[in-house]
Amino acid sequence: MKQPLIEDENLLARLDRMPMTRTIFGIIVLLSLVWLAEAFDIGIVGTVITMLKHTWHLNASQMGLLGISGTLGVVVGLIPAGFLADKIGRKRVILWGIIAFSVLTCLGAFVSNFPELLAVRFLAGIGGGAVLPMPYLFLSEFVHTERRATMVGYANGILTAAYLVPNLVGAWAIHAFAAAISWRIPFLLGGIPLIMSVPLAIWLPESPRFLLKRERRAEVRKLVEKLETQAGLPHDQTLVNKRALAVIHKGVNDTPTLRSLLRAPYLKRGLITASQLTGALVLFYILLVFGPTILVSRGIGTDNAILLTGLMMGVAGIGSIIQGYLSDHFGRRIVLTVYFLLAAIGCGIFGLFSSPAIVLLAGFLTSFFGLGVFPVSKLSVAEQYPTRLRGKGVYYNEWTARVISGVLTIYFIPAMLSWWGNQVIFEGIAIALLVLALPIVLWGRETAHISVEEAGTDLSFEAINSQVDLLERGTVNMTR
Repeated sequence: MKQPLIEDENLLARLDRMPMTRTIFGIIVLLSLVWLAEAFDIGIVGTVITMLKHTWHLNASQMGLLGISGTLGVVVGLIPAGFLADKIGRKRVILWGIIAFSVLTCLGAFVSNFPELLAVRFLAGIGGGAVLPMPYLFLSEFVHTERRATMVGYANGILTAAYLVPNLVGAWAIHAFAAAISWRIPFLLGGIPLIMSVPLAIWLPESPRFLLKRERRAEVRKLVEKLETQAGLPHDQTLVNKRALAVIHKGVNDTPTLRSLLRAPYLKRGLITASQLTGALVLFYILLVFGPTILVSRGIGTDNAILLTGLMMGVAGIGSIIQGYLSDHFGRRIVLTVYFLLAAIGCGIFGLFSSPAIVLLAGFLTSFFGLGVFPVSKLSVAEQYPTRLRGKGVYYNEWTARVISGVLTIYFIPAMLSWWGNQVIFEGIAIALLVLALPIVLWGRETAHISVEEAGTDLSFEAINSQVDLLERGTVNMTR
């Protein structure tokens, strides 16, 4: 009978070699629908602010509070969700998160004053915080080693392009309804994703790596054999990735705690990846929440400004897909470097020039590279941690980045726009992108082309080689 650790790695090695099958494709579609729902919930903020600015006569402080209310909920929801993801599983967190933010988003259509709207957005954000990082975490643990970024790129492309939907809804609502009603329509439609909880509950499997940590091998074996049958692969019970096996063996008796994230090497890794994620999210939040307002300040009509902001998200979806593909071929660091650099150039051009043709070029660079940076930006976070810490690590990186970008930055943007104008804001974004990307450019680890076990271990490559040698000589015990 197989020893437990060898059996675990056999199942993971067979999973890591899996080509695209109809089941894996279905999982990617389901996770993309999760992101579609989340994109609509977050994306309506900029549209609603643009509508309510005149209807409710919002001042800069109120616009800032409305802009950050949902994100405040997200950062609160991220804290328990990271623990729950490692304790009760990835799937349950996704399900409960979707139900929560869909119901609460829909309730936003029925509020009658500003404090009520803030409260509903905050509570909906808590549910969103449970969902936002989960597809990245899920896909990093499920997809073929050589195609992780490509698959995340496709799914994230759908997410990013999906931000076009709330902008289209907002532009339609402005024309179809009176001002007192039009802002309620996006919230009302935000309850539609609730129906997605049914297919997710039925067809989305739990992460195999989470199941193995819970010693639920029979469920993983059944799933792996199903995928192999679909792919026409043999049920090879001798297949083992020795390097991944060495990593699993080394960490089998480790007890994960929050304190583990504050120790070497995970503290350094977390700071590096949180820095670049913050840079990506700063640009994302400013364009998502205040993009229409900024375009209106440049003389574009409200409905066209909302539509153009959505089109930028559509361009970003293409950038996301291409980034994932490039990252699996050329590596995470070089692709992130190019994307951040070109995004910074786009922001700089947007701030300095007003010619329509040049602004169009700036908009393309900013959206394609700046808003399209997320597949590798977020996947690289998940790849820094072992399975036992991955949920906590991903969620705390997300928490840090969103507090800085989606709360502190966004709250002051309306006042900064009134003081300095949008040109200065975009020059500041360009500088921030370069500074915050610098740590991963200089000190980031390359995690392409290796299993997530190898990517997340605290062992050096030399230490892994040494452990593999010990395993091959049979000098270590492979039981738990």
